[in-house]
Amino acid sequence: MKKYISSITSYSAIAGFALLLSSCASMYVESGKQAYNDLRYQDAIWNLEKGLAKKDNAEGRRMLAESYMMVNNYQKANEQYALTGTYTDNSDKDRLMTGQAKMAVGQYSEAQAIFEGILSRDPNNALAKSLLTSCKKMSEMKRDSLYFQVEPVNITSINPIYSAVPYNGGLIVSSPAAKGDKDPYTNNAFTDLYFTKSDNGTWGALEPLSDINSKYHDAVACISPNGQTMVFTRSFTLNSGALGSSKDNDSNTQLYTSKKNPDGTWSKPELVPFCTPQFMFAHPSYSADGQTLYFASNMTGSFGKMDLWESSFTEGSWGIPRNLGGDVNSAGNELFPATKENKLYYSSDGQNTLGGLDILFSEKVNNAWGIPKHLTYPINTSNDDFSLVWNADGTSGYFTSDRTGSDRIYSFNELNPVISYEGLVTGKDSMLPLGGARVTIQNLTDGTEKVVFTDGNGKFATELEPGKEYKIKTEVDGHFTTTEEVSTKGVTKDKNIKQVFELPELYVAGNKGSGTEGGNGTGDGKDVKDPAGKDTSPKDRKGVYDVPSIHWDYNKWDIREDAYPYLDNLVKLFRNNQNLKFEIRSHCDCRGSFEYNDDLSAKRAKAVVDYLITKGVPRSIMMSKGYGERELLNECTDGVFCPEEKHEENRRTEFIVTEKK
Repeated sequence: MKKYISSITSYSAIAGFALLLSSCASMYVESGKQAYNDLRYQDAIWNLEKGLAKKDNAEGRRMLAESYMMVNNYQKANEQYALTGTYTDNSDKDRLMTGQAKMAVGQYSEAQAIFEGILSRDPNNALAKSLLTSCKKMSEMKRDSLYFQVEPVNITSINPIYSAVPYNGGLIVSSPAAKGDKDPYTNNAFTDLYFTKSDNGTWGALEPLSDINSKYHDAVACISPNGQTMVFTRSFTLNSGALGSSKDNDSNTQLYTSKKNPDGTWSKPELVPFCTPQFMFAHPSYSADGQTLYFASNMTGSFGKMDLWESSFTEGSWGIPRNLGGDVNSAGNELFPATKENKLYYSSDGQNTLGGLDILFSEKVNNAWGIPKHLTYPINTSNDDFSLVWNADGTSGYFTSDRTGSDRIYSFNELNPVISYEGLVTGKDSMLPLGGARVTIQNLTDGTEKVVFTDGNGKFATELEPGKEYKIKTEVDGHFTTTEEVSTKGVTKDKNIKQVFELPELYVAGNKGSGTEGGNGTGDGKDVKDPAGKDTSPKDRKGVYDVPSIHWDYNKWDIREDAYPYLDNLVKLFRNNQNLKFEIRSHCDCRGSFEYNDDLSAKRAKAVVDYLITKGVPRSIMMSKGYGERELLNECTDGVFCPEEKHEENRRTEFIVTEKK
């Protein structure tokens, strides 16, 4: 991932450093350290490998591991971090790098343990927090929503190709030059800008933009909406064409602009005025109206390493850059911005990611950029995925990924089917439509929700987004609140979803009881009496809700296997109606003594409450009560012979609602 931060943003201007090739291990290590500090990572790897093979050096080993990270050789990086793990003086920065290396090769559980360890020492480590969240959400983030169709763009080249920009019926791309000087950072040729065009699906050869390309890096361009201006990333060069540098002797990349001539050529590039060689500037992108330029920089005021900034074009010039804020930017790197309508797409290694750089988007609401959302697989993978841009149609575009081991351009099409959702809300017993019911549609994927109400016929209609999971909550006075789940995962064509919601009638028995939570009503399993001694249990069965198939084996209070599915339905009902209080009531058959059956039924009721608590039902809304043999449902009383199935009818569990808040 780091190659897009440094190979296109900075490299040392120090040249001619003489490597003293010696068999002495310490000289190789020192040469490797110097190369590392000069950002010449390939040279650092070559020297450090030689030196460390003969004699270990903790600082050199860490530099070697990070050098492999910087050139995206994650397997080798992990091998080195496994060795640094034995050191006793590792810092949290070392541990963060180790965790990121493990994420890059898909070892998420190992990475999670590392980030948890960091946070146990430093709970405010923002990058560790973000990466830990990524590890925990990995299965969800890797789920293929089928929201995008992705295909490789088959441009013939042995070199990496990245950062495609639609232009003039083709693409402007970035790729190492076929020949010329080499970048000391990658030991590859400097990057140039090229144009290629497709003819019936076959992409032509890369044509260098000779008016633009210099001796050093030229890459990651954008074209103004009117097609007349190009802004691109270039190594800082002097008017003479020589490589320039900052006071620290670093040649930070800058933004350059070029105008299109009447004959179709490009004018001599000029430095964008707000750029300064003391900082890196890279990855420009225009807004749709051409009045705002987005870019990446490590200017003073950044939240992390590279942040996203914007500048407005007013009175013929670009204004003072503004940071896009702490919701968009992280403690890591934010790069490759691009816009579509009111959304900003960009890449980050510091937000929730699958590993390396991942593509996110943030939506602008009330003139402020919101919390970024993560694009799902197949756009993002555990490799670097970056530089997403949209075509003019707003439904397709291009991005870059090294998922096959080398940077390549991929095309994508956004699948945006229309999913209409229609519901009918009725009473469960009456089957009559319920008008005015409140229906809350919660998007479980991103946490947003909307509310609609049923009309006089109990109907409502809305639209759902593809690739999402929803929870539909339905509530109306006089009835239990219910929830159902709806998924639009895998929907790629227009679809109409219809659903009926049957809401049970709510009856509050008014028996608030006098017992304690989780025990029987009186503590001894006997009936609850009012002061006059009258049994307040509902005898007419109105407001007594049976729990189907919750029966008990003779003389036992263990919950049977066949009861769990029905108890889980009860879990859902109780959790949806936490404004109510419930009494769980259990009964026995007539066999056994009166006192024994009171105790047995109380144990059965408590067993149900205990199970519901383990499933997340609050203890505070439930109480249990045993009714013994007081409320038999059939003729099976003492002295009457009945078959076992008749006795089982009486060994049952019910509930009543005792209070509504």
